[in-house]
Amino acid sequence: MNVSTQNRKAAIGGVDFDALRRMLAALSDPTRQQIVAVLSRERLNVTQLTERFSLSQPAISHHLRILSSAGLLVQERHGRERVYRLDTKCCQGLADQFRNFMSQCCANAKCC
Repeated sequence: MNVSTQNRKAAIGGVDFDALRRMLAALSDPTRQQIVAVLSRERLNVTQLTERFSLSQPAISHHLRILSSAGLLVQERHGRERVYRLDTKCCQGLADQFRNFMSQCCANAKCC
């Protein structure tokens, strides 16, 4: 971690802005929002997701890679297949950081 990253985290209560940016960017796409909603309720493999969303397997895989890179999904191996689920612990941590950022950022602001 370089000095500028440390300063950004220290400036507002230890918030990891890079992680928040990745999460918000990943969730900016409506298809990825729907995938997260589905995977918050059940574990599915790529084929099952492809059938649900009527998208090609490469398109679903692309969305899963982005969501996984943002830390929103966990990939588990069940035999020969990979099953995806929402990483609730990570999502809760990112939500807590965002809430912390907003409360500190807006504590004395006249705009909020």
